[in-house]
Formats: sequence, C-alpha cells, structure tokens
Amino acid sequence: MGKRHKMSKTRIAFLLFCIVVPLANFLVFYVYTNFSAITMAFTDNRGAVSLDNFARLGRELANESSDLRVAIKNTFITFGIIFVSFPFKVLVSYFIYKKIPGHSFYRIVFFLPTIIFSVAVAMVFTRMVGANGFIAEAIGKLAGLDRAPELLADSQFANLTIWFNMVWLSFPGDLIIWGGTFARISEDVLESARLDGVNWWTEFTRIIVPMVWPTVALQMVLLACGLFGATGQVWLLTQGEYGTHTISSWMYRILYLNSGGAYSSNVYNYLSAVGLVITVIAITLSTTVRKWTDKVFDEVEF
Repeated sequence: MGKRHKMSKTRIAFLLFCIVVPLANFLVFYVYTNFSAITMAFTDNRGAVSLDNFARLGRELANESSDLRVAIKNTFITFGIIFVSFPFKVLVSYFIYKKIPGHSFYRIVFFLPTIIFSVAVAMVFTRMVGANGFIAEAIGKLAGLDRAPELLADSQFANLTIWFNMVWLSFPGDLIIWGGTFARISEDVLESARLDGVNWWTEFTRIIVPMVWPTVALQMVLLACGLFGATGQVWLLTQGEYGTHTISSWMYRILYLNSGGAYSSNVYNYLSAVGLVITVIAITLSTTVRKWTDKVFDEVEF
C-alpha cells in the first residue's frame, strides 16, 4: 500500500509539472506579452493614457517621403510576388511529383539553400550579385552599362535583387509540403484519369487541386496572416538601405538604433501601436480569405 501511494504522488507531481510549465509559458509569453504590447500602444512616454502613438502613425503615413511609406510599399510588393508565385510553386511541385526528367536535380537545387546556414547563403548570394559576380556582369551587359552594377548597393536594382532571392529561397519549403500532400493521393484515381485520356492540365486543375484544396486553403490563409511579415532576407542583404525597407525590417531597424537610448520607451510604445494596427488588418484579411476558400470547393475525402 505504501509503495502504491508513493507512486501515486509521483504521478500527480509529473502531471502537475506537465500542466504548470506549458500554462506558465502561455501566461507569461503570450497573455502577458500581448497585454503589455496593447497597453503600451495606448501609453505615452510618461506612462499616461494617450493616442499620441496612433497620431504619429497617421502623420508618417501622410508624409510621402517617410520611411514607413517606403516600407509599406515594399511590403505589399513583396507580398504580391509571394501570392502571385504561389500557384506556380504548386505547379512546379506537381511536375516534380510526376517525376519529370531531371526531377532529382531540381530537388537538389531547391533544397540546397535550406541545408546551409541562412547567413552563409546570404553571403554566397551577395558574392554572386556583387560587382565581381557573374550575375552582376550579365545584368550590366543587358542594361548596356559600362561596368557591372552593385545590385545590392544601387536603389535601381536592390529591391529587384532581393525579390529574386526571396522567390528562389521560398521554393524548398513548398516542395516539402506539396510533395507530402500529393503523395497521399491514390494512384488508382490518377490511373483512372489516364485511362480516360485526361491530359496533365486537366488532371492538375480538375483532380489534383480539388483533392488537396484544404492544404491550398490553409496555405493561402497563412499567406494572408503573413502579409506584413513579408520581407525576404532584407536585413541580411542590405540592412534596409537603398530603399529596400519592409515593415518588419523597418521596425527592427528602429529598435536596433534606439534601444537603450533616452527615447527607447517612446519607440516601444509607438511600434506597439504600429503592430496593433497591422495585426487588426492581418486578422481581417485572413478571415476574409478563409471564408472565400471555404466556398470554392467542397471537402474531398481520399
């Protein structure tokens, strides 16, 4: 009886530990952090309740030359590129799933950047597009320039170069997701379609996409949630210089330059207000996208 009673206490202690630690983590790093951020958005640097942070945000949005306006423009362009390239990534994943000639080589090319440390990838890419790199030389010749341009140090090319880097690096993760999703489709369904003389386009649009639509819908909602987080490797490649700021890199740069300074508390409050506004917009957008995706196809079980 004594041993059984001791085991019971040990089990209770273990269960309490499993419950208390995650609960404490949730309360401290989610509830408290978000409550504190919301409170800071409505507080001035003296600790008084105020809407000054939102007024400052409005003034910066109205100023055509503000860094925030540039950051918003670049963020929306970045998000637009990600959103437009989304169906192409699914299509490329489909072709690799169908084992087109050279599919193993394409897998290696797309997956290689994910194996290497991100900072190392950024350094290699910087060398590739530098004045002595073969990409810069080729672009210089195509543009009719008398020298190879500094693609990441020239406002004419910097954003285009970052967007190219972003599209290239965004393929690997999608290949993992879609490769596993397509693998769940029964071969009997595809074999039946081939016997009926269905071509690849009809197979992809009328069979594959409807069957994997829940995954497509989820990915689109996640894209909408990440609207204001769309940034690529801006900080690693340019630190936001040469007109390449996005909202996330702009916020990080402000904190980086003002952290520990005399006005750091005011900066935190202002950025909390910015974060609150973009969170409300992102939630509204993702909810709208979710409602739309639920109406496109009925759920298919396979």
